[in-house]
Amino acid sequence: MKFRDYRRVKAQAGLTAMIDIIFLLLIFFVLSSSFVLQPAIQIKLPKTLTSQLPVRKEIVVIIARDNRVFINNKLTKYTDIFAQFQKESRIQPNGTVVIRADRDVSHGFVVKVMDVVKQAGFPNLAIATEPIKLEE
Repeated sequence: MKFRDYRRVKAQAGLTAMIDIIFLLLIFFVLSSSFVLQPAIQIKLPKTLTSQLPVRKEIVVIIARDNRVFINNKLTKYTDIFAQFQKESRIQPNGTVVIRADRDVSHGFVVKVMDVVKQAGFPNLAIATEPIKLEE
């Protein structure tokens, strides 16, 4: 008795192509998720209950813990702040200045910077804070 030899070609999925696609997707998601916009200067904002994100940020002043002042992420000497804001007031006469001061910076230094900003012609000041997370 002679049995028929069934030799079928077994189809296999191309794992190499599938692995390539998975790695490309992985690389895409890793790269796209790493572009979160955050300032390079690390500060700890004070916390308040009535904190709101500014609707329109025009000029951001960051005061670091060591009293360094950054205007729109550019380091600026304290003596040059007034001149820098006078230039900005010509470009944006009714602009809003958002002050992001580290919570450990002395109150007096923040007030001095606010005074310089107001003297340069910016009546609208906002102080950035971080909301307190209430436990439920």
